[in-house]
Amino acid sequence: MRFLLATLCWAIIASGWAQGLQAGAAANKITPTKQVYLAGYASNRPNTGGVHDDIWARAVVVQVGQERLAIVVCDLLGLLRDDVQKIRQRVKSVPPNRVMVLCTHVHSAPDTIGLWGPTRAQSGRDEEYVNFVIETVAKTVDEAASKLRPATVGFGKTNIEGVSYNYRIEKILDTEAAVMQFRSKADGKVIATLTNFACHPEVLNNDQLTSDFCHWYYQTVESKVGGVAIFANGALGGMISPAANPDPNIPKGRDWARAERYGTTIANKVLEAIANARFTDAVQLEHREATYTVTMENEGFRAAMAAGVIPTGASLSGDKLTTESHLIRLGDAVIFTMPGEVQPNIGILLKRLLAPYGDPVFLFGLANDELGYILSLEDYYLDLYSYERSMSVGSEIGPAMVQAARQMMGQLAVRNPAGATVAQGEKSPVEQELEKYLQRFRPDRAGSFKATYRLALEGAGEFYLRIADGKATLSREGNPSEAAVTIKAPAEVFLAIINGKRDPLDAYNTGELQIEGDIGVAQYLLFVFE
Repeated sequence: MRFLLATLCWAIIASGWAQGLQAGAAANKITPTKQVYLAGYASNRPNTGGVHDDIWARAVVVQVGQERLAIVVCDLLGLLRDDVQKIRQRVKSVPPNRVMVLCTHVHSAPDTIGLWGPTRAQSGRDEEYVNFVIETVAKTVDEAASKLRPATVGFGKTNIEGVSYNYRIEKILDTEAAVMQFRSKADGKVIATLTNFACHPEVLNNDQLTSDFCHWYYQTVESKVGGVAIFANGALGGMISPAANPDPNIPKGRDWARAERYGTTIANKVLEAIANARFTDAVQLEHREATYTVTMENEGFRAAMAAGVIPTGASLSGDKLTTESHLIRLGDAVIFTMPGEVQPNIGILLKRLLAPYGDPVFLFGLANDELGYILSLEDYYLDLYSYERSMSVGSEIGPAMVQAARQMMGQLAVRNPAGATVAQGEKSPVEQELEKYLQRFRPDRAGSFKATYRLALEGAGEFYLRIADGKATLSREGNPSEAAVTIKAPAEVFLAIINGKRDPLDAYNTGELQIEGDIGVAQYLLFVFE
């Protein structure tokens, strides 16, 4: 695997509890006013049948303390990162890197990528329409921010059976849906309900423009509880699609009843899950982001870029592309953003990795980019995934995304066993053990030795151990560039090593302990600590 992790930056949006939550939501139509080419399935699909139902940009803006976060979802197959950057530049109310732009990945909406034009050599992307989307999405975020008011939030999750199906490997299927709902603190009215569930919105395949089953999800949620209904897709790649209708008499691509049934089922299940949730305004909001660069391996995509079928820009040019992922924690929940159609086994892995940091786990697919299918390196070259490989930027993107997730998780403290993060000012059990370790420091052995150690402890976050002037100090604040050595390990493994319960060489040989930087400086810890 060859990839460059270009930048990794992180920031705590707001620290501390009980700063007061505010939320606002808005929705605006992004339905085209002229005939367009529809994205997905095959080229040359103009919507000659007109509009069955409107497509939307639906946004919720959250504020904790003085900081804001926006989540906006469009009924589109996807938006390229360079278009997302243009949206961010136009948003006036939320910092650019706090604006998350997602797409439902519906296959009956305008082609905003370019691959589904009249021929393979002609782009289906209408720049006038894309500019309209950019302006409308930015306007929707600002409108949601203008409606901010004191709010509470509740979280829930449920299993939804019979709606999604894995057409590649039937048993690899995540049927869990996560839901968050914001309510006005003043009167309890619903502001927004956001559901995260993995399934291609592709029940329908005809000449009409529609948001597919999302349309009935919106209708059902908003008619029952009010507010703005938002659908955020998950790890739907390879190939998580709507379960088939056993009735062969239904015309292919025109099964409106099945689309309605699936959208209504999703809505009803998540409303049941959220009905008994605990709502609170005492939440913490944390944010990390990673930007990474990989090789554009797909020759077809490169040819389409060279021919102007796919637009190029700062993020997508030549044989390299730059994309991003975000790790966000709001209250009990944790959110990870994925720049394309992530294979379900990667999604299941990410949920397991993220479980110690939040519950429920929200995996936002098609977030801030659309890089096609994102596969694990082990699956990338299998014949089973030949189609997905043909619609993927390459083999590097999956490993790069997972590595970015792991690095950001290393910056995030785990929740305690009771299910809440450690409160501000309270030290976690791991931090308490590390401070006991500091008491074993031998200044007589250290002498004039000076070094900074970065401890990236999976399950506990990141610490900086500094030795200087005959003293050893521990802090969560620091910059990786200042560290002479980075030590990576699960927290329990590292604690076992420093407490003499685990041989460090054994942990190193098994891969549980990883050392980056000067090995000699790393080994010096064994000398200056008893």
